Amino acid sequence: MRSRGKRYTDDFKKMLIEVYNSGKPVLELCSEYGVTSATLYKWLKNPPTNESKKPIIKIDNKPKAVDNDKELLKLQKENERIKEENEILKKAIAMFAKEENPY
Repeated sequence: MRSRGKRYTDDFKKMLIEVYNSGKPVLELCSEYGVTSATLYKWLKNPPTNESKKPIIKIDNKPKAVDNDKELLKLQKENERIKEENEILKKAIAMFAKEENPY
C-alpha cells in the first residue's frame, strides 16, 4: 500500500498563504517550512475553507443509560473475586517462604 505524506492543518495552510501574499517568495517559504513547492502552489490555487471535511472529535450528546444497581453488583462480585485471589497468593507465598528457609 502507498503511504500517505505529511498532513498539515488548515491553519498552517492559511498562514503560509498569508505569508506568500505578503511578498515572500515560494522557494523561501518551502525551504523555511519544509513544504514542497507543488504543495504550496496547490494550496494557493485551492485555499482551505473553514468547513471541515471530517470532524476531529466525535461528540455523542446522548447520555448513556446505565443501570447503576447492575453495575454496582458486578463490581462487588469482581472485588470479592480479586480479594479471594489475593488471599490465595498470600498463602502460596507463605508456603514457599517456609520451604526455602527451614530454620
